[in-house]
Amino acid sequence: MKKRVLAVLLVLAFFVTSIPVFADNIGDLRRDYDDATAAVAQTAEELAAIRAEMDNIQTTIMGIDERMIAATDDLLNIDQALYTTMAALEQTEQEWAEAKELLERQHAIVRSRLREIQEQGTTGLLSVVLQATSLRDFLLRLEYVNNIARHDQAMVAQLEETESRVAQVQEAYARHLSSVETLQYQQEAYMYRLDNLAAEQLAFFEELVADEERYAALLAFEREHAEQMRAAWSTAYQAERARQNQLRLAEQRRRQEQQAAAVAHLGGRFAWPVPSSGRITSGYGYRNHPTRRRREFHTGIDIGARSGNNIIAADGGTVILSGWHGGYGNTVIIDHGGGVHTLYGHASRLLVSVGDTVERGQVIALIGSTGVSTGPHLHFEVRSNGRHQNPGPFLGL
Repeated sequence: MKKRVLAVLLVLAFFVTSIPVFADNIGDLRRDYDDATAAVAQTAEELAAIRAEMDNIQTTIMGIDERMIAATDDLLNIDQALYTTMAALEQTEQEWAEAKELLERQHAIVRSRLREIQEQGTTGLLSVVLQATSLRDFLLRLEYVNNIARHDQAMVAQLEETESRVAQVQEAYARHLSSVETLQYQQEAYMYRLDNLAAEQLAFFEELVADEERYAALLAFEREHAEQMRAAWSTAYQAERARQNQLRLAEQRRRQEQQAAAVAHLGGRFAWPVPSSGRITSGYGYRNHPTRRRREFHTGIDIGARSGNNIIAADGGTVILSGWHGGYGNTVIIDHGGGVHTLYGHASRLLVSVGDTVERGQVIALIGSTGVSTGPHLHFEVRSNGRHQNPGPFLGL
């Protein structure tokens, strides 16, 4: 990751210093801009992944902290249990000492009783009973002997009970102490693992922080580079558009000048009917008809021009037709007097009406392709006494 950041920075530094090399190549500049934009998107995605990982690490560390707190509480509880166990042990040891002392006294009493019985034998107790002076005395002496026997039996039973109690306390203490020590060891080991895990996560988080700083700087640099590429491409693109517009305008002026020149040289009785174009696409006379596919006589000339361009009156006169005229489509016919008429066919729009008086050069219609036509043009005819004439001499061709 670190190597990639360094490599990208070196590449970007190269491109930044190399921008002027591509200043004349819009395609290269556009590709450089697209590459820079893609690099920005990739770095932004990687930076977002780093920050997401940082959030995950922070969440993990918070979880470890919570587990550490819980483990510390558990360890405190274990210590409290150990303290309670030690207190119980001290109490048990005291009871044990007291029971042991009682046991020793009981052993001494029993040993004393046994020696007394051994020394006197059974006749000793019997003589005590037989020495009674009356029946009442006899019964009292007998009860005394029985009490001694019962006391001896109780002492023996208490001795056995005390020994059993001491053994049980010792066993319970050993078991409880072992359990507490085991829990304490396990909890300390668990806290040690948590501490190591937290240290690893913190170290990883510090690395991510460093990566985040590097990628943030890289992203800022790439965005600046992309903006430079965009500005360079935009400048070159706008300059190229301006140049193309200038070339287009220059070409239009050139064509207009050529058309004007073509029209200007035409000298004759009639003005040229299409000021924007001097291009004759079909002349007067026999030709192969463009739609009927056969040889026919063409009664006028066709002047190619853009649809919507002006059609002007070749000379002053009166409009005798303005409307649809068969294969001529939208048509204007002007009577110039002396039996001479001019016809303007295939118009897209008619701007005069029958009966209108028009002047030489007045716009009367717009170029179109109505009627039988293969494209926008003007069909121009000259008729004298109803018969079509070659328009060339009238136009000075």
